Amino acid sequence: MRRTWWPLGPASVVVPAGAIVVAVLAMTWRMLSWPYPLWVQTSAQFHQQFTWAGMIAASWACWYATVMHAKNRIWFRPNAPRLGAPAVVLHLTTLVGWFVGTYLVALLPLTLATLGGIGAPDPLAMLSGVLAMVAATALGYALGAVVPSVVMVPLVAIGCYALLVGGSAAAEELAAVAPVFDLEPELGQRESLPLLVFRIALFVIVTVAAVVLAGRAATRNQSWRAAVDAAACLALPAALVTVALIRPPAVFVADGQPAASCTEKRGIRYCVHVENRARLGELVRSIDTVIARFGTKPENIDQVWDQSLTFRPIDVERARGVELAWLEPDGTIESAVAVMAAGVYSCKGGTKPAGLITLDIDNYLTTGVPAGTLEGMSVSEVQRWLARFQDQLHSCTLTPNQLPRAETR
Repeated sequence: MRRTWWPLGPASVVVPAGAIVVAVLAMTWRMLSWPYPLWVQTSAQFHQQFTWAGMIAASWACWYATVMHAKNRIWFRPNAPRLGAPAVVLHLTTLVGWFVGTYLVALLPLTLATLGGIGAPDPLAMLSGVLAMVAATALGYALGAVVPSVVMVPLVAIGCYALLVGGSAAAEELAAVAPVFDLEPELGQRESLPLLVFRIALFVIVTVAAVVLAGRAATRNQSWRAAVDAAACLALPAALVTVALIRPPAVFVADGQPAASCTEKRGIRYCVHVENRARLGELVRSIDTVIARFGTKPENIDQVWDQSLTFRPIDVERARGVELAWLEPDGTIESAVAVMAAGVYSCKGGTKPAGLITLDIDNYLTTGVPAGTLEGMSVSEVQRWLARFQDQLHSCTLTPNQLPRAETR
């Protein structure tokens, strides 16, 4: 009984441990080459990667327990000494060591790739993910010990999946109890301290309750006590979950008002989060290409802000002509500057003359090629038309006679 592997072979933990490594690496591989990794996102991966890893750990721990606690084992005969809590602790030490250990190994490449990245690690967010894996393993094992039937294995897997789906569908309400968040924090945000403290406490209590429940199941030979033991051990976790559902803590909070790094070109002011200052020139170049195609400064765009500056309440709505840009960790920059300069949102219905041309202007500003209603026009002709009619374009008041090439139609 003191041998960790007995009566199961090494494959009983090596195979699921390998599956955890493969699942985590497959989900994080694309992040390893990101030129601007964020520590806040890497820290979040310690719980976000629970999606497959947690399901594998909980289901396999349940199967392990059903084998170890099967009623045909010699130590479960009516007059035989019971397996006892020490054996349960030995089993869980092995399972947690392998499953959580390989989970951390699989996250190591991402952690190393983030060294020197933007921001700082969030140890509590990382710890909450590790404890979620521990709790899933312990709970899966406990359920397999209480009901030592292979039928429990798919039920545990379904339960994990339901928890993940619920966390995705009710992001704010279930974030405190769901291992995986629907959204990940971005630069300028962090996971709130009350949320992290609650999650850490919940996962620790679930782990302790699962160990106690499995130990009692391995000690008693009266099957009718299983339901009573389960109710007693899971009462406190259930109470905590109820409290979190009634008064869920905030998921993300904004960092203190961040400093901004700004510059100006063609009459447009560009500002990025101070941590993104190395990307300010890249932002200007990406937006200035659109402005150059427009030919002059669009009257409805005066500033372009890094979205990371807007998580604090800074009255973006009143700031005249402000557009946002998303500076993604993978090096891409996304914005709606071309859309706004083209007046697409001014004519959402698309039935007025202006609405018929805004999408073609958006396409031209994005690609540099006049097409559709602009086809046959040179770039200089498009720019002259935009300079003359941009007020009508942005107010959706263009008349048919003001459309490009109207005299030839």
